[in-house]
Parts: sequence; structure tokens; C-alpha cells
Amino acid sequence: MQPEQRHGLAGPPAGDAAPLGEPRTFRLPGAIVAWWAWLILAAVVLADIAFTGRNHTAAEIAATVLFVTGLVYACALRPRVIANSAGLTVQNPFRDHRIPWGSVAAVDLKESVQVHCVPEPGAKRGKVIHSWALYAHRRTRLRSELLKQGDRRRLPRSSVTSDSGMSPETQKLLNQPAAQLMATQLDDLAREARERGAAPGPPVVRWAWPAIAAIIAPAIVLVLVITVFR
Repeated sequence: MQPEQRHGLAGPPAGDAAPLGEPRTFRLPGAIVAWWAWLILAAVVLADIAFTGRNHTAAEIAATVLFVTGLVYACALRPRVIANSAGLTVQNPFRDHRIPWGSVAAVDLKESVQVHCVPEPGAKRGKVIHSWALYAHRRTRLRSELLKQGDRRRLPRSSVTSDSGMSPETQKLLNQPAAQLMATQLDDLAREARERGAAPGPPVVRWAWPAIAAIIAPAIVLVLVITVFR
């Protein structure tokens, strides 16, 4: 699985840490699929209500659909990791974290991709920023760890392809979670930036007010429809 470019899901292979000419966006395609699937369903429901619904129940359903749409936008479509020439931006549902390349100590994968920041002056340890967008399911992560250790005895027989014609390195790469491949590439980009002398700086955190408004506004409408305009 490759990280998406600005307009798509194609990107350079993991390990390509050349200076960034344009921003690269890292996210899992499942979130985009979930967003468009919900958006189509929501459009169908709202169109049906517009043509046939003329009662309080229809108003409640419409308000609920708008509220859920805000949630799906904030939790599925919005989260991503953006890498550009200045550093990393980790967009989570309600907050954005901006980290200069010189302050990115490492990027790895646990339950989700983690960006480890260098300690700020006077701090004993650096911050760890978790990405909502890039994660690996427990079973997939465990399987990848077993392959790294070379222990195939606990893996299903179908997962071991000794006569596939692929090299062990290629098999190992194909069995890694997509989030692991992206974490590796981000770590390579950070290392190359530090070697080029990227300046450190404190991480900047900002609230994502459009995402917050996309949830709060429909929630207020839904409460008013249920409690006031009954």
C-alpha cells in the first residue's frame, strides 16, 4: 500500500527520503471508502425525506443524518499525516499537530503510527503524537511482528509462500501492514531531513474548528428538534 500524493493514492516507495518537492499525504484508503459510502447513503436518505417526509419523525431523521455526517467527516475523512519541506502535520479529528523535521526524533507503529518528538529544553522526554489516520489491527500487527522474528511455525500454512517465486525481502514487505510501510517512509524522511540540518522547533497544536463545528452544529439542531419542536 502506497501513501497517496496530493491527488491520489500513488506515491514513492518506502525508503524514498528525497527532499520533498510538494506535500505528501499519508492515510489509509478504508477511511475514504467509509466516507463516500456514508455520503451516498446520507444523500439517498435526505433526498427521500425531501420528497416524502413532512412530519416530525422525518425532521429527527434528517438531523440525525447530518450529525452522523459530521462525525464521519471528523473521524474518517479528515485524519491524515501531511509531510512537506518544513515538517509533519498530524491531523486528528479535533486537533492538528505541526512538528518541524528537526524535532522529529523517530516515527514508528504501535497501535497507531507514533511521531516521537525530541525533548524540549528542560523536559526529560519528548512528546509522542499518535496519528488517528494510520493504525494497524492487533492481528495484522502481530503477524507482521512474527514475520520480522522469522517465526513461521505459529502462522497459518496459507500465509507461508515458499514457492511463490518472490524473494524473502519482497514477501516480508508484502506482509507488512500499510501503516507500517507509511511509518517507515515517514521515519526515513525525518532522518534525511535531520541529516540535511533541519532546524528543530516546538510542536504547534491547533484545534480543528471546522471539524468541531461540523459536529456541534448538527447536534444542537438535533437536540432542538427532539426537545423543543416536538
